[in-house]
Amino acid sequence: VRIGVSVPPGNYVRPAGGDVARGELIFEAGLRLTPVELGVLATLGAVEVAVARRPRVAVMSTGDELASPETRNLGPGMIRDSNRPMLIALVSAAGAEVVDLGRVSDDVDELRSALERGAAEADAIVTSGGVSMGDYDVTKLMLRDNAGVDFISVAMKPGKPLAFGRIGGTPFFGLPGNPVSVLVSFEQFMRPALLAMQGARALLRPQVMGVAGERLETDPAKTVFLRVKVADDWTEMRVVQTGGQASNRLSGAAGADAFAVVPRGVGVVEEGEPVVLELFRAPETREHRDDDT
Repeated sequence: VRIGVSVPPGNYVRPAGGDVARGELIFEAGLRLTPVELGVLATLGAVEVAVARRPRVAVMSTGDELASPETRNLGPGMIRDSNRPMLIALVSAAGAEVVDLGRVSDDVDELRSALERGAAEADAIVTSGGVSMGDYDVTKLMLRDNAGVDFISVAMKPGKPLAFGRIGGTPFFGLPGNPVSVLVSFEQFMRPALLAMQGARALLRPQVMGVAGERLETDPAKTVFLRVKVADDWTEMRVVQTGGQASNRLSGAAGADAFAVVPRGVGVVEEGEPVVLELFRAPETREHRDDDT
């Protein structure tokens, strides 16, 4: 046998300990473990590590106008409950466990019972609806004399009304009723809180600079979170709005990759101008082709 190519000593040999040196710090406390971190721990034989307990979050939606998502024919003034399924998924994605309290009507006794159950069974409570200035916003009417809960008007759009405090010592987040307001408020306030409850150090979504791919008009009196998608190949991060920006139009948010965060005092971002992007997903952008190797 004649070998015509020389092979240097040690080629294709992986030395023991070549991945991690003895005494090297692998992961700092407060890191969220992903599949890759779990693989590293398995490599090191660390089959048991100290982690934070997943917080339990009680989720409910409120309002007499809410019908089950399975409802085929809606009566006058009725809407399907989209907030609770979305909140359940958001809470789960943030690493918490869900205590589903269902839909609660605009009945003070029913609402009080549900909140007491949430305070007893969960580490945090989140509701949607009933925290605005309306005469029939029962959540606000019931809790306005509770010294542990504040009702706040936040200078942001969407998501101006917000309730926050404690019920029986349990943190309470009262989010607005419009579904896009629920999404934005959860991302800005509750998701960081849930990560902090789990011991995470990095709490906020990444923000990068992008470029407006069209003229963006906003309310200069508020910080505005426009739902946008990346319109190029993610090299220049040129973004356009995903349809209407009304707080009830959830379908536009479903196609978004980020919030374009326009600060107070700015009413217009012209096409081609820089804009801050708060990324909340990085979708697949490349299709498989038969000639791919």
